[in-house]
Amino acid sequence: MTPPEGQTSGSTPQPPSEAYGFYVVGVLMVAYMFSFIDRTLLSLVIDPIRKDLGLSETQISLLVGFAFAAFYTLLGLPFGRWVDTRGRRNLIAIGIALWSVATVFCGLATSFWRLFFARMAVGVGEATLSPAAYSIIPDYFTPKRLGFAMGIYSCGVTLGGGLAMLVGGLVVQWATTAHPVLPVVGQVAAWKIPFLVVGLPGLVVALVIALTVREPARRLERGEATSTAPRISEVVGYLWSHKRVFGPLFAGFASIVIAGYAFNVWGPAYFMRVHGFSPAGVGVIYGIGFALFGTLGVLSGGAISDRLAAKGAYDAPIRVSLWSAVIQAPLFVGAYLAPAPLAAAALFIVALFFGSIYGGLQAAAIQALTPNRMRGQVAALYLTIANMIGLGLAPTWTAWMTEHLFGGPQMVGVSLAVTTVISLSLGVLLLSLALKPARRQMASLLEAA
Repeated sequence: MTPPEGQTSGSTPQPPSEAYGFYVVGVLMVAYMFSFIDRTLLSLVIDPIRKDLGLSETQISLLVGFAFAAFYTLLGLPFGRWVDTRGRRNLIAIGIALWSVATVFCGLATSFWRLFFARMAVGVGEATLSPAAYSIIPDYFTPKRLGFAMGIYSCGVTLGGGLAMLVGGLVVQWATTAHPVLPVVGQVAAWKIPFLVVGLPGLVVALVIALTVREPARRLERGEATSTAPRISEVVGYLWSHKRVFGPLFAGFASIVIAGYAFNVWGPAYFMRVHGFSPAGVGVIYGIGFALFGTLGVLSGGAISDRLAAKGAYDAPIRVSLWSAVIQAPLFVGAYLAPAPLAAAALFIVALFFGSIYGGLQAAAIQALTPNRMRGQVAALYLTIANMIGLGLAPTWTAWMTEHLFGGPQMVGVSLAVTTVISLSLGVLLLSLALKPARRQMASLLEAA
């Protein structure tokens, strides 16, 4: 089999400089930030879209969740195979360009189905990024530095989520009063403007990656002369032979993701409906909570995990994630049920610190448990499971409870609290089951490196 791009037969990979590695992680973090901005921006304008297009809570949840998640997850595995057999940089650049154009089309949509298909196209583009990033970043760093490096990459979630709400909220508020008229398109609804504003800059990020990021040599396992991508059957066999760790690990992290997507999707609507915040006010909450406290949480999680790993705690990424879930649960529930707006906002902001700690650790844990040559496919499989469960289930499940169990849109906070308790409790239980077999597997792979 021809070795993947970045590794030639019989060559010895030269480790890249750590400085350039951090540059690559920084650029990938910016790409991830734009992906999360484009992915979550819809959450800020749920009610304007619902009114403008005459949609139900369930239809909105399908736009936010299923329309994106369906193709994001469906194409994750083929893209993971691509990552293990071909170059990763070019796939990332193409994907960024695709989802950026699709985001612009979200802003031009005039019906449920046009917006639905534009959201699907965003999912197709974004399905390229994380499998490739999960594969390429470990080729720049040693295992003892991997947690922090993955933490930097995962800051794209917190920075992207925070900026999406902050910039989007200000743009929506401006557009509501300015009634802007665009060339060719003419006057457009205020909720459409943010999609146009954030979609186009992504094309610049795609160009920067295509021109400045080099495809690194793939790190080899001990005794390997080349890095050849395994067949799918081999990947499945590896996962099955280690099902006691990968089963509860994948399910545990996916359960925690449910709570995260619940507040990403319905959190802005909760603060606007229940506590009367404006879009700009929600933007401030998310800007402080997500972009500042969330980013600190991601970096803290990576640093704490690396410190514990350096002392021989191979299961550090899982253990730190588990405790972050325990701490964040009562904070989020308190935020969703607080009667006072300031108390709800303060609890939510603090909760976002602990709710972001696991951001880079899920990737670090999975990569530490997986041989290099199959990391793309294993990462894609995990992302398929996590996003189909998290993004496919959380928005619709929460919307269904709001509509059918708790009495309507004003009760979205109760639905969020129930979702949080169930998903985080399950996540803690499952990650606890993964700890012991994970320690053994990580130690085995480190010895073989």
